[in-house]
Amino acid sequence: MKKIIALLLSVMMLPFGVLAAAASDGIMSSETLHVQQHLNDYSEDAWRSELASAEDGKICLAENGVSAFQIVVPDNSDDSALFAAEELSAYLNRIVGADNQFPVVAERECSSDCRIDIGATARSAAISLSEIKDDGYLIDAQPQQIYILATEPDALANGVYGFLEDYLACMFVREDYDYVPYFPTIYLEPFSEVSNPDFAWRKVYQYEAAQNGWYRKLRNNGTQAGDITSHAGWGNWVHSSFSFVSPLEYGESHPEFFSYNEEGIPQQLCLSNEDIYLIIEAKLAQMIAAQPDKLYWDFSIMDNQNYCTCEACQQVLEQTGSMMGTLLPIINRLARRFPDKIISTLAYTYTAQPPKGMVCEPNVNIVLATMKSGQLYSYYYGGSEKAAAVKELVESWGSICDNLMIWDYVVDFAHLSMPYPNFDVQADNHKLYQENHVRAIFHQGSRTRNDEMARVRTYLLSKLMWDTQTDVSATLAKYVLVTYGEAAPYVAEYLDTMNRALKENAKDLDLYDYPNDHFNDYLSVSNIDTYRQLIDSAMAATDDSRILGYLEEIKINVLYAVMGDNSQDYARKEAAFEEFCVLAEKYGLERYDESTSMTEFIQTVYPDYLQQWQSEPSASNPFLSFIESILAFFRRILDWLRNLFSGLL
Repeated sequence: MKKIIALLLSVMMLPFGVLAAAASDGIMSSETLHVQQHLNDYSEDAWRSELASAEDGKICLAENGVSAFQIVVPDNSDDSALFAAEELSAYLNRIVGADNQFPVVAERECSSDCRIDIGATARSAAISLSEIKDDGYLIDAQPQQIYILATEPDALANGVYGFLEDYLACMFVREDYDYVPYFPTIYLEPFSEVSNPDFAWRKVYQYEAAQNGWYRKLRNNGTQAGDITSHAGWGNWVHSSFSFVSPLEYGESHPEFFSYNEEGIPQQLCLSNEDIYLIIEAKLAQMIAAQPDKLYWDFSIMDNQNYCTCEACQQVLEQTGSMMGTLLPIINRLARRFPDKIISTLAYTYTAQPPKGMVCEPNVNIVLATMKSGQLYSYYYGGSEKAAAVKELVESWGSICDNLMIWDYVVDFAHLSMPYPNFDVQADNHKLYQENHVRAIFHQGSRTRNDEMARVRTYLLSKLMWDTQTDVSATLAKYVLVTYGEAAPYVAEYLDTMNRALKENAKDLDLYDYPNDHFNDYLSVSNIDTYRQLIDSAMAATDDSRILGYLEEIKINVLYAVMGDNSQDYARKEAAFEEFCVLAEKYGLERYDESTSMTEFIQTVYPDYLQQWQSEPSASNPFLSFIESILAFFRRILDWLRNLFSGLL
């Protein structure tokens, strides 16, 4: 009986405001994932054969593992050029199967007619860099001379990694594994290209990105080594207003500077108070003087919604339609005061809406947080209520600001191990950003290791931030092929099948979904069984310990889905949990959601959940199956009502 009650409750707990959560029948995204169709796009053997074709006019980079090329850095080279040159040397040696080819030398020591110049050598002085933007790069490759050049020192590494990826088929798929093909003979067609990023500042906030320098290979210029919580180029980060005007310093002498909660604790600044501005400006000048190399400086609201309701602030709210109307004038004044810096603030909660009648100074950066978004409908088409709201915000801010930063959320924060197939909306989302003055992107994943498909998501988002024209399915196909080897067809089918099941039946894919939100679509029992069969088949297809480890990482997610499915089968869930615990420890999973440790989940949270099924009959019980069919009928009624009333909301 306890199980029947639980089942009834699960229906009652379908979004109580089910009508308000209704999704429209709009376009989800421009394509559905089709990784399997692209698995044969890349063949290392075919590339090897093509590169070995010697023709007049081609660049002979290497022949049978031997090269005449030296890698040349400027005399008195800085660390950036030297790092890029040494990276190129190391990877080229791996590609041709040698240990001592492609030596790195200073220009004055170069003894070969064949050279790859990295950075501003004397010989490269005649080459125009005028088409390079931000941390983009230029590659000019001729029979005896290759140049890799940039206008920013750290961007030389971007050029090296771009050359290796685009012309020599390398792929930097994980923080602990690079795919490096074997091409002992390399003949390249001469070419010249400039590659610029579509967004000036780029970061995937994911634990793995900051490890072993992976972020550099992904060209995430907003990440810093080892610490995912630090942000390159920023002097300070968000929710910063109390670091300018501290309640500890001004609370007693100037209580009018602050708004308060019911307990009398300061919550926000009264931004209509003119006396505050001079304090803010002086503090910012002091901060900039301490870190003059930093470009971005933030002044933004604290992380609560207790904004000031004094008469002056309320008047601004009425006039502009947004509490941003009290904040943006301060940001604009700071931008005029510090014209060589980018002054940033958050469009977040009660400051999310642009204020009527105001525009941003050219060096103002608006950080737009897409907090109430979903991941099934792309923002570009705005096919759901949530997607349409994000689209409207991006477009309206883009009309008054030349520098937007998108703070996007790309994982399920309530269940970090749950399968979360949100890949195919990302190209459309980035297209919307590019069309609306977005210059920076912060994709918030998870700060803990080995969460669901963390590397795949990090890689794909990084590629899209550099080039919005990236083909998602084709990129994932090559990623899967070079990462999973013989098991690749099963992993590709896993991705495609899950994506298709989501798009065929789900209403949305939200940021705090539970498994029971998808019992009737991609996390149905039958679908989960299919995923498990595919991963088991993938593991049976290889004896490579490296690949088996990668597949176990995916299996963790499938087991987690089993643990939360609606089979009502205690033995099934218990067995999945036991295997999950072993793998969670093996791969160092740290959190079950964004605040609960995996230890607590394993020791308390899930055992308490599992206990309710222990003494009950299995899902094979005919009476229980009948009840489940009745509940499924009511779910369909609720879906019908949701669709019926969605147009009225």
